Amino acid sequence: ADKYNHEHSEISIELLKKYITYAKVHCSPRLSEESGALLKDFYVKDRADSDDQENTRAHGGRIPITVRQLEAIVRMSEALAKIQLKDVVEKEHVEEAHRLFKVSTLQAASS
Repeated sequence: ADKYNHEHSEISIELLKKYITYAKVHCSPRLSEESGALLKDFYVKDRADSDDQENTRAHGGRIPITVRQLEAIVRMSEALAKIQLKDVVEKEHVEEAHRLFKVSTLQAASS
């Protein structure tokens, strides 16, 4: 059982397709004020960290944290909420999207 007390079991491809279709049609999560503020805080901190530290790629350049990356984190947050059929992007969605972004950015920088 996972942290939500659901047992892991396989579902049919057909059920998964129906779930995805339902989510696409009926779910359009939007950021709450709390989630928006958290995104802003992450962005400001990441920008400061990018300016203060020697975040380098293999070729020696810096890894810029731009509005494009912020927009990517917003889209990931919305996608995580949509997977759960939520109407609102919650703090947990933003935190997970930010974690995924940081991990993928670090992997890209080290390769």
